[in-house]
Amino acid sequence: MKSIQTKITSLIIIGIVVSSIIIGGVSILSFKYAMNKNSAEIMNITCSDKARELNNVFVRIEQSVEIMAKHAIDNLESVEKLSSDKEYLQEYTKLIEELGQTIVEETEGAVAVYIRFNPDIAGYKSGFFKIKNPDTDEFNNVELTDLSLYDEDDMEHVGWYYIPVSNGEPTWMQPYHNDNIDIYMISYVIPIYKDGTLIGIVGMDVDFDFITDKTDEIHIFDTGHAFLTDNNLCVLHSEHYEKGVSVRDFSDELKNAELSQIAYENSLYEHKHHGEDTKLAFQPLENDMYIVVAAPVDEINANTNALISELGIITVIIVLIFVCVAVFIANSIVKPLKELNSAAMEIAGGNLDVELSCASQDEVGTLTESFKYTAKELKSRIDYINNLAYIDALTQVKNSTAYAQEKNELLQKIEYGSISFAIFVVDINVLKITNDTLGHEVGNRLIKEVARCLVEVFDYEHVYRVGGDEFVVIMKDLSDMDCTEYERKFAQVLANSTLEIKPSAAIGSTVYDKKRDTGYEDVFKRADNNMYNNKQHMKNNI
Repeated sequence: MKSIQTKITSLIIIGIVVSSIIIGGVSILSFKYAMNKNSAEIMNITCSDKARELNNVFVRIEQSVEIMAKHAIDNLESVEKLSSDKEYLQEYTKLIEELGQTIVEETEGAVAVYIRFNPDIAGYKSGFFKIKNPDTDEFNNVELTDLSLYDEDDMEHVGWYYIPVSNGEPTWMQPYHNDNIDIYMISYVIPIYKDGTLIGIVGMDVDFDFITDKTDEIHIFDTGHAFLTDNNLCVLHSEHYEKGVSVRDFSDELKNAELSQIAYENSLYEHKHHGEDTKLAFQPLENDMYIVVAAPVDEINANTNALISELGIITVIIVLIFVCVAVFIANSIVKPLKELNSAAMEIAGGNLDVELSCASQDEVGTLTESFKYTAKELKSRIDYINNLAYIDALTQVKNSTAYAQEKNELLQKIEYGSISFAIFVVDINVLKITNDTLGHEVGNRLIKEVARCLVEVFDYEHVYRVGGDEFVVIMKDLSDMDCTEYERKFAQVLANSTLEIKPSAAIGSTVYDKKRDTGYEDVFKRADNNMYNNKQHMKNNI
């Protein structure tokens, strides 16, 4: 007859083995799901951040051209006078040219600005065309293209004029080679009308290399990269794909997918490229292109597989330890086993802060420590992965994703009328000039120094980096006088910086006023306007 101890031991062993298999299986599945989800979030956040950076450039181009178009319409006396009075045509062109010169110098990425008049009104060579000198960064006039020398379908010479005119609306040109100035570019062009008559077009050009350089900066996992496509998902630029090939051709999943679904947040699409399984994340751009982040599946799953293997090994070790303990001290192990089994179920359910009270100096105590270590390691790794989504990699302050989350919380509190907060908008001065003249490494040090100064004044928890040279600070329960004092402190900390290049940044702030502010954007726009006024003031003083 088997003893009670043997029966209990056998029962415990069987229970441990079965429980470990179930709990380990559930834990592995849950952990794999969480890791895959986090990997998708990392890829989509990376793609979204770069799309936001590029879209900021495109939106500024659009705003600049729209300002020129409005200025051109508002200052035109009449179409008849424009066509009949050459002196007025010259004065009018000069007026628009002066505004264009001012705007284009402040517009990141722009390499040319122009206005061309309708040939039926002012002839085939009327208007102005300024192009950026790469050596001096100055914008100089160049000879105008004679529209009469080319067919309307000559994309490389006059497509920039006839395509927007044909569309009759603001148009982003797809990348093309401008044979007139020998630059591969994209253009944003607006046809302008007066009393229903086409006056001409105003536009700006962006060197396509400027866009591709920003795209090539993306590196994710070991060999992950980014590339650009048109709105049909045909490759426009990539270090890994042939130009003109459609990524739809590599994936059955993409062939019948709608573009609106492709860019859905947190979705990844699988396809094979050169025999390697790859996942893609998409984000649309303002100029009807898409930015795509791609990474091999093996690299995405590498950490997951390694951690699952570790979890499996730990589970096996735990089972063996329990079996040994059960053989020698079956009676004393019953109670600790129940506690450990309960803790394992909580870990499998996602509670990684379980408390274990057993402190015996034997195998049971060792097993308890193993569970604690497992939970701690799992929590540490998961926390690390989650933090990647909310911390800016360069400055280590909070990123735009964390800012969006804080913004949503403020919107809810504003809706219920239970919030008092202030917004500070900070924009680094002359960052582009620093990057162009001294290199991006120096520019990055400048960004990090400004971030350090912000943290010193406002504390880490309030500082967000929302763009390449832009930061936002959100603080609760401040008055206008408090904001002014914080601005003064920030200016003083900047002035005391020991960086070899003294950092300079414009700052603007405002306090939420529930009587006049209908939402968060009203407060932000005031702070942004105050920052812009501060920047202009600093520029004028310089």
